[in-house]
Amino acid sequence: MRNIFYIVIAVIFLASCKAKQVVLPDPVAEQVKAPNWVSSRPNNGFKYIGVGFSEKSKGENYQIEAKKNALYDLASEIKVDISSNSVLYTVQNNNKFNENFNSLIKLSNSDNIEGYSLVDSYENDKQYWVYYQLDKKEYADLKARKKQLVIDKASNLIAASFYDEKNKDFSSSLKKRIQSFGVLTPYLSEEINFDPQQTNGIKNVFDLTNLIQTQLQSINVVPQIKSPVLKPYQATYSPLLYNLELKSKTPLQNFPLMVASDEGEIMVNERTSTNGNGEVQIKVNSVEPLNQNVAFSLSPDINTLMASDSVSNAGIKLLKQFIQTPALKVSANVTNITIHVNSIENNFGKQTGLHSVETYIKQKFNGQEIRLVDIPEEADYIIESIAETKEDISSAILSANYNIKLAALIIDLQLKNRITNEVLFKTQVNDVYGYANSLDNAGLNAYSNPKINAKLAESLFFLKRKILVY
Repeated sequence: MRNIFYIVIAVIFLASCKAKQVVLPDPVAEQVKAPNWVSSRPNNGFKYIGVGFSEKSKGENYQIEAKKNALYDLASEIKVDISSNSVLYTVQNNNKFNENFNSLIKLSNSDNIEGYSLVDSYENDKQYWVYYQLDKKEYADLKARKKQLVIDKASNLIAASFYDEKNKDFSSSLKKRIQSFGVLTPYLSEEINFDPQQTNGIKNVFDLTNLIQTQLQSINVVPQIKSPVLKPYQATYSPLLYNLELKSKTPLQNFPLMVASDEGEIMVNERTSTNGNGEVQIKVNSVEPLNQNVAFSLSPDINTLMASDSVSNAGIKLLKQFIQTPALKVSANVTNITIHVNSIENNFGKQTGLHSVETYIKQKFNGQEIRLVDIPEEADYIIESIAETKEDISSAILSANYNIKLAALIIDLQLKNRITNEVLFKTQVNDVYGYANSLDNAGLNAYSNPKINAKLAESLFFLKRKILVY
């Protein structure tokens, strides 16, 4: 009986313990609830808000990507107001320009924002979210201090540019003025004023852009007595040389330029630069027949000038909205290649009076790119042709057996550069024969042999390639 009592007590105790047992939640199964700011954007009249997220599937840098998106979102809240006294106001009717400028400001702000703080973050198995905020008053105070530092930097660059100008360093002076505009780019929608005593009378960005414009317009082309000459279809071309100077008659030294041909038939290298003497070379790559005066445009290459400096391409693009880079015109004459044909046609030492070889050569060089001249001094090239007949070695056998004479025609061809007197090509045309009862008639018959044209055509093809490259 006592044993039964103990068993009942044990069962009651175990049942009581089981009733009090606490079931712990599964931490893996429980899902963290997304905060309200993920689904509903926060609103704070004293703070700029930035919320951004990134897909975790993008890789290990998803947190950096989310932060970048949040800061860009924060920057987009910072409104860009265009002051009526700003440079940007002058082009505010250009909607496309304003849109690009605002995007540039936002990107610049997202790269340079300071004083923001992380409010919260959230992540699930697919996304990572961050929430930043920036005090509006702190931002305004910080921006004002930074703006003044930028204005001071720009003022120092402008002052230094006048020192370079005084020392006749055109490129360095212009670079400093463009640099000063570049550092001011984030503030072009606002009013910017300089201390004119520090900047040599430059009061604002309007004065600065006018100064840059005036400096670029001070470049001139030194007049040439005679324009350079171009010939069509040449293998190589000597560079065209021109001289550039400033209005002060000082050579424009070591300054980069963009080159453009006004004629589609002439191809040139797009970039060049003056040397220490102000000489600029235009490298010509190809010329087609035009037979006229042609022009080339030389424009200041600001991008190359500023390539090693801190001014961004976006800043230079903005500057070009306010200035005009003048295009200087230089010219050259495209003329025919002139050829003089000097032909001698003998038959056993006597002139034939036929001119058949000369006529055929001239026919082969008849084209829009070539002009034949009668005066050697007017020619670029001289083709010398000496044709002579002689009795062939087989003539004796034919004469003994058939009373027939055999004459061989030999033509020596030579191409010379008339100016340098250099022989550019030399060959001999042979294997052309004529036969008759006498040597004189056999020689004349050789000149009328149809084979002569085929032989001449082959040799003239290679000769012509020394003059023209199609």
